Amino acid sequence: MKLKIWGLLPVTRNQFVIIEIILFSFFFLLTVFFFSWSVPKYVDDPMILFHAKYLKYITLALSFLIVVETQYYLNKFISKQLEINELQRLKIELQNDEIMQSIRYASRIQEAILPDNNKLPDMPEHFIFYKPKDIVSGDFYWFAQHYGKMVIVAGDCTGHGVPGAFMSVLGISSLNDIINETEEELDSGEILNILRDKVITSLKQDTEGSISVSGIDLALIILDIKNKQIQFSGAKNPIFLIRNKKIPGTFENSDYSVTESDNYNLFHFKPDKMHIGLHPIFQPFKTQIIKFEKNDTVYLFSDGFVDQMGGSQGKKLMNKRFKNMLLNIQNKNMSGQREIVERYFNKWKGDTEQTDDVILFGIKV
Repeated sequence: MKLKIWGLLPVTRNQFVIIEIILFSFFFLLTVFFFSWSVPKYVDDPMILFHAKYLKYITLALSFLIVVETQYYLNKFISKQLEINELQRLKIELQNDEIMQSIRYASRIQEAILPDNNKLPDMPEHFIFYKPKDIVSGDFYWFAQHYGKMVIVAGDCTGHGVPGAFMSVLGISSLNDIINETEEELDSGEILNILRDKVITSLKQDTEGSISVSGIDLALIILDIKNKQIQFSGAKNPIFLIRNKKIPGTFENSDYSVTESDNYNLFHFKPDKMHIGLHPIFQPFKTQIIKFEKNDTVYLFSDGFVDQMGGSQGKKLMNKRFKNMLLNIQNKNMSGQREIVERYFNKWKGDTEQTDDVILFGIKV
């Protein structure tokens, strides 16, 4: 930024300061000199005597004027800079408003893509706790009917916010294509295998030189109410099944661990250790068959809940607290469970920023 000094000389702020310092130093030194110099007694020239008497005041006045001029032009520089800053601020605010409007519109699109509960009237009692970190989310839920059975998914895409939201739209649209275009019944592992191929192709991860590492961690179940059976396949994400202790719980050919409370057992069914997308491990996804009993509760979720920072020490919530919370709400109906889950999450988070997107899908079968 430049200003014209004395209406003639365009200079930058730094150049102006250097010029003023030089001028002030010159006139100030002259002032000091004239105030300290005395006319010898033998000098009687009127002109010399005049200069000796008044020149020191003239140089002092010039030094003062330079200080005033410096302050005046510095204020002009500052005013000009403030004006530029204000224009930049307004421009940034306008750009931010436009970006936020776009993101909010994207959020409405994402909400429209998420499935509508009314489309599956036969869905058992359930709740969905869905809490994006930002306006749009990288976590998603999805369900559809497939040959008289219910396919239910809870997914966690790479990243959150806008990048995660793009991935979630890709995941949902790919799942819709699989269910709508397939002419034969698929098991849960086959659906994940096809979904992985679609994601790899869409992201061009199979192209030589591709550096995309995006993917989706998810849990998928196929709920067969008639035969009291659940098919489960997981891409890095497990599922929990909670059952009353009075009812035996053994599951053949399934990989699981058990956490006990006084009245309930929580069965943690483990996923495959590969996500949906290109991965160093590339094998078919396994299908685990789980026989359920009446009033069992199944939970699908992302890692956003257990990774939330908070509590008195600002630590992660972790799996142990998450499991204990779920075990302690089994005497509530699903809407009551959702209320407790939301309260528990908000209390744990407190004033801490939300760490990640959160999805928790609970179903009483």
